[in-house]
Amino acid sequence: MNRKIVFMLFVVFGFGYFLRVMYLPRLALTFGYDQARDAYVTQQILSGDLKILGPPASTQGLYHGVFYYYLLAPAYFLGKGSPVVAAYWIALVNSLTILVVFSLGFLMTRKIGTALLSAFLYAISFEATQYAVWLSNPTIAAFFVPLSYLGLWLWTKEGKGWGVILAGVGLGLSIQAEVFLLYHIVPFTIWLLIRKEQLNFRSLVNFFVALFFSLLTMIIAEVKFGFRGIIGASSLFASQEGAGVAKGLGDILVLFFNQIGKVFAFSTYPGNVGYGGIFVIVLIALTIASLRKGKSDTWRLFLLCWLLSHLTVVSVGGTSTPFLLVGIGPAVCLLVGINISEWWEKGYRLLGLAVLLIIIFGNISMIRKENVRGQTIFAIQKDMILSKQLSAIDYTYESAKGNEFSINSLTSPMWINIVWTYLYNWYGEPLYGYVPYWHGRGQEGQLSSLNISDHEVSDYYLVIEPMAGIPLRYLQETIDIEDSYSKMIEEKYFGEIRIQKRIKQ
Repeated sequence: MNRKIVFMLFVVFGFGYFLRVMYLPRLALTFGYDQARDAYVTQQILSGDLKILGPPASTQGLYHGVFYYYLLAPAYFLGKGSPVVAAYWIALVNSLTILVVFSLGFLMTRKIGTALLSAFLYAISFEATQYAVWLSNPTIAAFFVPLSYLGLWLWTKEGKGWGVILAGVGLGLSIQAEVFLLYHIVPFTIWLLIRKEQLNFRSLVNFFVALFFSLLTMIIAEVKFGFRGIIGASSLFASQEGAGVAKGLGDILVLFFNQIGKVFAFSTYPGNVGYGGIFVIVLIALTIASLRKGKSDTWRLFLLCWLLSHLTVVSVGGTSTPFLLVGIGPAVCLLVGINISEWWEKGYRLLGLAVLLIIIFGNISMIRKENVRGQTIFAIQKDMILSKQLSAIDYTYESAKGNEFSINSLTSPMWINIVWTYLYNWYGEPLYGYVPYWHGRGQEGQLSSLNISDHEVSDYYLVIEPMAGIPLRYLQETIDIEDSYSKMIEEKYFGEIRIQKRIKQ
């Protein structure tokens, strides 16, 4: 590539990274139970307690890979435990996907303009900016899933030997990020059957060797812990909730279109999920129709395998697991970018320009509206963002006026204080010189907990998290317990986070 193209790609990359981190200085970062847990585990690794088991999946017995923890480690080390530094680092990894999209766009069309346009569409993708600073294990699959498809294309279409390794490692690390992404084995297999004349035994062996070594820690964990993952997966497909047993064909189709429609919309017109989803579904229909007309079909078939890959697991996921579709957004941007370029070349320039401007407006508007509030498409408790949490912590210290105090909390998950324990230790202690005591339910078995006071403390605080995910009856129950030994003298709101200041009575 000449310097002009490199410069333009650098500008697109820089702009994409800026959009991903633009609200981090305002501490617009979702920090809930998963984030605090992962921060603690990562720091245990940094202290020499090496791990082999990754974060737990939603299905009992299933665990994701441990790679995510080790990827976080340098950021938590350099940032001295700062989630913000970790978010800048993960955003950089996410931004590398822009280069992957550019590479695929060029390899598929041999047109620099199309490749730059596709990369630009991913750079401004609302979904991509949400994934970029979401400190949760699925987020790194936003890079590794498209990387695996880049390797697959290089291997089967370009004849590059190192593409085999890239495909295997990319797929393996995608599964490490989110165990259910194993479903990409299906579109991989379909594509390999389509391109079977380009395959040979050696390349297949190299692929499976690369896949094996990238999954090695997960395999060792399975052996070490008695194959709990296999047992958990078996129970998932045997249960009424997990497999398609409880769902009719119509239910599965509705669920599929609702899920995939959101992914399509979040990269095209996120302000209206219906319109954005319909737009990309129409493009897919036109792509399938083009195949019937005998047009050049290599990139079309490839993108269809990628875009529709989620159909294989639609019955095991619901609206609560949007990250099962992580890594499909880049394929959406490629499909849209290639189609806009073709419209432009065919003379439909007004149409192409209008669609492009709508996409730019839709994504930038949604980024400005939502990203200042954290990672809203993933968070259940929408107001659990760092800016409001730290303001709440500042309030407890400032109103205590340097005196020792004790806290209790109503949290999701119930009775687990790990978020506030982490924040008081990382933020409160260096700034104010001490951490509060704890007077709530026992925290035995947690990664960390605040100490219980061995002497009289007069100032009490009750931290009430946003109530999403918390059964309402526990709110009054917790307040009643507090009322039995303390009296509320002040209550402050930090968004949906409530802090009650109390004194012993």
